[in-house]
Amino acid sequence: MLKNDIIENKKGYSLVELLVVITMIGILAMIGVPRYSDFVAKSNVRRAANDLLQNARLASTLAIKENRNYVIAFNIAGANSYSIGFDTNDDGIPEGYDNGPVRVVTLQSTYGNNVVFGTLATNVPDYQQPNQCPACSGVAGTVFFDGNTGIVREVFNPDGSVAFIGNVILTHTLRGYSYILRVRYLSGKLDLWMWDGDIDNQNPPEPVECTNAPLKYCGWTEIR
Repeated sequence: MLKNDIIENKKGYSLVELLVVITMIGILAMIGVPRYSDFVAKSNVRRAANDLLQNARLASTLAIKENRNYVIAFNIAGANSYSIGFDTNDDGIPEGYDNGPVRVVTLQSTYGNNVVFGTLATNVPDYQQPNQCPACSGVAGTVFFDGNTGIVREVFNPDGSVAFIGNVILTHTLRGYSYILRVRYLSGKLDLWMWDGDIDNQNPPEPVECTNAPLKYCGWTEIR
């Protein structure tokens, strides 16, 4: 009799309680999945930008160490890739030790199908006017180096300088997150910037701290 009383006094979950829990889980999932997707998208394109910055620094270091030119050549017509190698004959084609470039990075296979060269922004930091505030210019190209002809590339010289100044822009096509690597001086200084406006906020508020020309707002923040 005692055992039967214990069994009868045990309560389980009602159908209403189960439905409430399932509904709450569904709501949390609806909130959490988009946020997680945003996090992954931003993380992927930022990782691509950081890797490009580190690869550019690597090319510069190798040029100095080996006393010869190194080049990063960009393939932006469909492949969305870039290759790194030394350039002994100044033809702009990266060379390596085994009849190929030292390193090849393909954006979509490395960082996801939606990471490409490009941006949704209409303005970018002006590499020709780095000391002006906020120094904006129109987007000349997803990968653009001033004076560059033939293969789209940056050349790193043995003395630490570079052959061109310009921009390389990376974006996530669905979320709109954009990063830009700027080569702002022929001395070889590299900057990394993040776009403040994404698909949900393409018009960030205009800053008031800037009083010098040009006054129009780029919406980019230097992060490195």
